[in-house]
Amino acid sequence: MTSFLRTYLTEYDDSLSGDSYIDPIGTLIIWSALGRQVFDDRVNSVSNDVRNYTLNLFHHHLVRRLMLDDEVQLSPSLRRQYGDKSALAFKQACLILLENLFVFSLLRHQGMAAVETVGVLGISKASRVWERDGKQAQLTFTHGKEGQILVRQLGLGVSGRYKTPLMKVGFFDADYRYDLPKFQPCWSRAEAFIGRKGSALARLEGKVSSFLKDQLHTLKHMGTITLGKIPEALSKGYADAFASSLAVGSYARDFWLSETGLDTGAAGALLKVLEADLDGETDARATVEQAIKHAKRPEDRAKLEQIVRVEPFLADCALLFSLMTTTREHSVDSVAQIWIDEFGRGDARLPELADHAGDIAQLPALKGTQAGSRYIALQQVARSGSTSEQIRALAQYHADEVMKRRGQQAWLSLDGGAKIKVHARTATLPRPDHRPPGSWLNNYYLPQFTSLVKGLQGVGA
Repeated sequence: MTSFLRTYLTEYDDSLSGDSYIDPIGTLIIWSALGRQVFDDRVNSVSNDVRNYTLNLFHHHLVRRLMLDDEVQLSPSLRRQYGDKSALAFKQACLILLENLFVFSLLRHQGMAAVETVGVLGISKASRVWERDGKQAQLTFTHGKEGQILVRQLGLGVSGRYKTPLMKVGFFDADYRYDLPKFQPCWSRAEAFIGRKGSALARLEGKVSSFLKDQLHTLKHMGTITLGKIPEALSKGYADAFASSLAVGSYARDFWLSETGLDTGAAGALLKVLEADLDGETDARATVEQAIKHAKRPEDRAKLEQIVRVEPFLADCALLFSLMTTTREHSVDSVAQIWIDEFGRGDARLPELADHAGDIAQLPALKGTQAGSRYIALQQVARSGSTSEQIRALAQYHADEVMKRRGQQAWLSLDGGAKIKVHARTATLPRPDHRPPGSWLNNYYLPQFTSLVKGLQGVGA
């Protein structure tokens, strides 16, 4: 399991992702690397909700308090299984229990006007259990799959999805060690935030801490806790404190902007644009271009300008490949003609974009990575000659540099270098007016950041 979790903390590996089947020329690792350097791994495709951000911090705070409290002793069964409270597996078991406790608490109080269960991880399976068993449903204390209401919960639950952001901010390391000196400033501010007098979090903290202490004295490994025996005030406390993203954003905005730094640098420039456009009427290109005007430091503007230069190149590479897959069999020359006649591109289009994008492979975000290697390879494709030659080079790149490395079959092949045979599902021909020259395809985590920004507004809370 440790090796599985570490995939969340290293360079993106598309052989482990479902994107292997929808990203045929492997550009996701390029644009995601450029997006991550803007947000410094505080926001990504799975970490974009202020409620889950805060829930994860709250649960780690509770586990940390258990570690620090010498009066909290484990039952003999738990000591035999985990050794002591510092064991990673024990912390994982606590986090799973707390996540499940949160989910069932919201189900128990979903009739409350402010409670919103949409977006709660594990809610579907938990709902089925709740409908079937009600208060007789049981939570199992273990770090194993038997206690998980979400498949691979340690990686795909709240603690897994929001592990990297909290590590980057500085709350713990990969083994959930909270006690290192470098983490204490963050925890000092977190304790002040959570323990704010009269807050819903402070009230909930007292209830959950008391409950955990009582349970750990006698609970066995693989022991169960019946939902009906969980105090009503505790489950209602979860519903009060974590009713919705907007409710959490109303009290957590200042804390998270300060801790993550998402209101500074390139991310802060984007924040200004998005706050003025919460309805999402501005597209990604216009958002980034407007943000460049707000960026104060040259290094922050550079991160956004790199995206503006690179994305038209990546988008047109993807467009050309999609044209190659619209028919089960057609000629290279016919694809080249569509590229020129219907989409207004020509032989010089990709090489010009590649030159304008520049040598970003030498950027810290890409240098020495698979993303950098793919970017260089795509530039070589662009500079291979005429459009027909670019098509052949792109087909070869797709087969050798992307699909072969994934251990998968190429989507298409060339017959005698002149005819394209598509082996995968064919694509619908894009509408030319939807893909004009200069249009963007990839999003650089802007929708995810928009989701976080909306929650941070606390609107309607």
